[in-house]
Amino acid sequence: MKMWSVKIILLLAVSMLVWLGCAEPVPSRHSFSLPTVDREETLEVITWNLRFFPQNGVEEVNRVIMLLDSLNADVVCLQEIDQMSQLVRVANALPQYDLIQSIRTDFLMMGILYKPDLLVPLDTSELFPDESYTFAGRFPLQVKFARQMDSIAYHFTVINMHLKAKGEASSIQRRHDATTLLHEYLSDVITTTEDTNFVVVGDWNDDLSTSNGATSFTAFMNDTENFYFTTWDLAWAETDEEDSYPGWSSFLDHILISRALFDENETATTRTLKLDNYLSDYFSLVSDHRPVMFRFEPLPD
Repeated sequence: MKMWSVKIILLLAVSMLVWLGCAEPVPSRHSFSLPTVDREETLEVITWNLRFFPQNGVEEVNRVIMLLDSLNADVVCLQEIDQMSQLVRVANALPQYDLIQSIRTDFLMMGILYKPDLLVPLDTSELFPDESYTFAGRFPLQVKFARQMDSIAYHFTVINMHLKAKGEASSIQRRHDATTLLHEYLSDVITTTEDTNFVVVGDWNDDLSTSNGATSFTAFMNDTENFYFTTWDLAWAETDEEDSYPGWSSFLDHILISRALFDENETATTRTLKLDNYLSDYFSLVSDHRPVMFRFEPLPD
């Protein structure tokens, strides 16, 4: 949890948001029974692997538009985009969102949808440009956001990523190396500059509750003073009902927060969005991954 006074250089950018502090959740324009996750007092961040989007063409595109509009989260981090032009089409069909695209990544791309009437993107970057092999050619997409709260801005940073898949030793080692680099980067930021509110999401391609996962994510699992997987309990659940990747009975889509968000996490919610409970054709038409959401209330300093 961290707050800063608005810098003069950002005043014009964020002042247009002052009147939005009490904005009401926007209802879906579609006749669909999926409940919205939007709450007036919170920020909702969703991670969602869309499986070679759009593998099923126009029908899948239209279904994703409907689902995103109905869920209406504040930030949606998407992975495994095969055709970015089709994700642009999705964004254009949803006036509540703007899209930030991965530029350096050119295969299985990533995108971040956000609400411009609520959030101002202050900086966008793709991390570790010299580590293509380690990150499977998918460079983590980082966006620093500001949300106006009264006379000051609440800052938080979202990192969207998609780590190397598979369970052989070389892939596990690449995930281990990737998360070690990420841990070093985040640790440096929070200890030498500003204690930033980091939310790291995506398809981590390993399960925290397995020995493989313990190897893949050693750096973060050994640093509980500074980082916490909000998906920890979901991954370690006794049943597989909440799995984000139920076809393999595993939890792969994690959300990690830095220590600045530990206070917010005391009242936050992390849950798997089981869209397959609403759509009988979800796994065949949309994705083999379920979305996972982190909802938190920004706290003043």
